[in-house]
Amino acid sequence: MDFYQIAWQGLRFYAYHGYFPEERILGNWYELDVNISLKLDDEIQDDLGQTLDYGQVYQLCQEIMIEPVDLLETIVEKIGKALVHRWPHIKGLEISLRKQNPPLGQSRGNSCIIWHKIFE
Repeated sequence: MDFYQIAWQGLRFYAYHGYFPEERILGNWYELDVNISLKLDDEIQDDLGQTLDYGQVYQLCQEIMIEPVDLLETIVEKIGKALVHRWPHIKGLEISLRKQNPPLGQSRGNSCIIWHKIFE
């Protein structure tokens, strides 16, 4: 039995998430990493049906990133639930989301949330 990890790294989105009103007005850049673990019982026979369509994963993430929410935690959980709903054979997820230059009184840095989930 083989496990594969498929990853999307550094997906950039401009969105209007945040707890503070100015974040909802001004927006910010976000960087998303998605790592998906799949268990495959057979060899991959060059068949997309045995794995994931990268374009569909990106589109799902993009749709969720468009809807403003207060917390980064909300976004990563929404993405995770949507991925597993679409591809129930997913066995594990790690999703990280970074907000570039959050309103912390400084001009550099990121805030980040990392979410891990293992499915039995």
